[in-house]
Amino acid sequence: MSDVQYKIKPSGAWLMLLLGLPCAGLLILVVAGCGNAGANDPGAANKSAAGDDVPRVQTVVVKQQDLERKIELPGTIEGFETADLYAKVGGYLQEISVDIGDRVEAGQVLARLSIPEMHKERAEKQAAVASAEANAEQMQAGIKQAEAEVRSAAARLDEAKSQLQEKQAQLDKYLAEYSRVEGLVQRGSLQAKLLDEAKYERDAASAALASVQARIVTAQAELDTARANADRAVSDHKSMQAKTKLAQAELERVETMLAYGEIRAPFAGVVTKRFFDRGAFIQPALGNSAARPLLTLTRTDKVRIYLDLPMAEVRWLDVGDKAVLDRINVLPGESFDDGKVTRFATSLDMTSRMMRVEIDLDNPEHRLLPGYYGYVTLFLDDFPQTPVIPSSALMAEGNETFVYFIEGDVCRKRIVTTNYQDGTIVDIESGLSGGEHIVQAGGGQIADGQKIVAMKAESGT
Repeated sequence: MSDVQYKIKPSGAWLMLLLGLPCAGLLILVVAGCGNAGANDPGAANKSAAGDDVPRVQTVVVKQQDLERKIELPGTIEGFETADLYAKVGGYLQEISVDIGDRVEAGQVLARLSIPEMHKERAEKQAAVASAEANAEQMQAGIKQAEAEVRSAAARLDEAKSQLQEKQAQLDKYLAEYSRVEGLVQRGSLQAKLLDEAKYERDAASAALASVQARIVTAQAELDTARANADRAVSDHKSMQAKTKLAQAELERVETMLAYGEIRAPFAGVVTKRFFDRGAFIQPALGNSAARPLLTLTRTDKVRIYLDLPMAEVRWLDVGDKAVLDRINVLPGESFDDGKVTRFATSLDMTSRMMRVEIDLDNPEHRLLPGYYGYVTLFLDDFPQTPVIPSSALMAEGNETFVYFIEGDVCRKRIVTTNYQDGTIVDIESGLSGGEHIVQAGGGQIADGQKIVAMKAESGT
């Protein structure tokens, strides 16, 4: 059941008309300042002269009112957040420190699981990490040794290259000396044995040069080998570093899974359900449809109010519309009037043809508990100075709605459009602006342009 109300904003006298409707529930319309047609009766001068064949009709003056549209609907209170707390890993419930009704803080440990096999796996992963780190350090030392060997081989190569110049110079010297002595011997200026001595010195210098050249080749080969060893040491070290990181990642995975053995509160709230006691085996929730939660936690320092709005009222709904919660059985006489429409579904339920509306409400004293039930008054819209007529004055023909207004002693038809009608009053959107004299009742017995005798209605809109 829902109540739709139009209420005049406080100004002037008030008149409340109550009409019970079987389909939509109780519709309440409160208007003010609606009275008689006024002191001036447009048909008064014609009453005594009119014949019995001229119809007499009751008239009323169209009034402008400040109206307020609102609707009353049942609302259900739920916690602002609710979470079922599962265990991601399986184990035995070692400790559970809370029970239903306990208030907890965000991050608080609520339960602990015992998972011995994972503790053993963690120890294995820690050993693997330590071994990989030690090997990486050893390989780092090997890199330093290889780099030292590279430097040593490079130094030997440089030394050999420097000796090569010296030996080449000596060879050039002895070659020149041999050529000089050979010429002198051929001319008979020197004895032949001196040529043998020069040849010996030449050959010795040539052998020394060849030896140095061989040392250069050897030193270059040693340098290349040292560099290759250094490169291999660096590569091995990088490989071991990768293995170390892998071992650390495996350790972190196990530690993360072990951390799931502690069930913590995701937010501050109250424990509303508890399903297990110490010693129970808790099945892992990951990929297991048979798993059950350990606890249910609900946040109550702020609550949500759920209600369903009829389709006919959806067009008036806006985020921020004022909402008042009252008539809660367990809180008699209390009213919570600081609510506003926070969100709505923007689509209708295909079965009920209603729209889900939510109102967030601060609840610092936790007086509103999940499951409470009350009534919410939604203030949907304001209609400042809108023309209002009694529903009996509105006529319909086909798709047109109209009224008869009084022009002298003649009634005239005027097409109007409406915002709202509930069987008691009609809120006029266009066609009337206020102040017009219209036929209040009996419009079905007269026609456009017909003469009438206007009579004041005993009560008006």
